[in-house]
Amino acid sequence: MQTPKPPPPDPELKAAQERQQQRLDAKEAQTMAAIAARRAARRVGGKRMLLSGERQDAQAGVQSTLGT
Repeated sequence: MQTPKPPPPDPELKAAQERQQQRLDAKEAQTMAAIAARRAARRVGGKRMLLSGERQDAQAGVQSTLGT
């Protein structure tokens, strides 16, 4: 006795799965880019942010020696 073959997958379902996979891939890439941007901001932050033009007295936070 031979079992019947299963019906072929619905092309609409396959297309929906492909679109969903593309959305997930794009979201993952966006998340990774955001993480990389945060890491870069932490790396660059320091003295450059301290000397930012947005501060009224930019040099106030910079000292040439400790404790003075």
